Amino acid sequence: MPDLAKPFSPAQLAEAITAKRTGMKLSLVDVSKAVSISKPTLVKIEKGDTNVKLDLLLKVMEYLGLSFSLVSDDLAQNNKAMGGSDDEWY
Repeated sequence: MPDLAKPFSPAQLAEAITAKRTGMKLSLVDVSKAVSISKPTLVKIEKGDTNVKLDLLLKVMEYLGLSFSLVSDDLAQNNKAMGGSDDEWY
């Protein structure tokens, strides 16, 4: 899994998706067939290609049991001020 202490990036998301897929012992073909996308598209997702449609990325994430949350910068700063953890992506 990627280092969550680093700022969020497409490469981090790609690394997390690849790690989850391989950890589940699923092949590229298994996942691409399950979510009805092409294998080349899944390869692009796993390489962090930012030209992949968001809905396809979300389909893959949902299938693998991955999710992320969107939090406003204000909320993230308040969380830190209250002693919150930096271990989540914002």
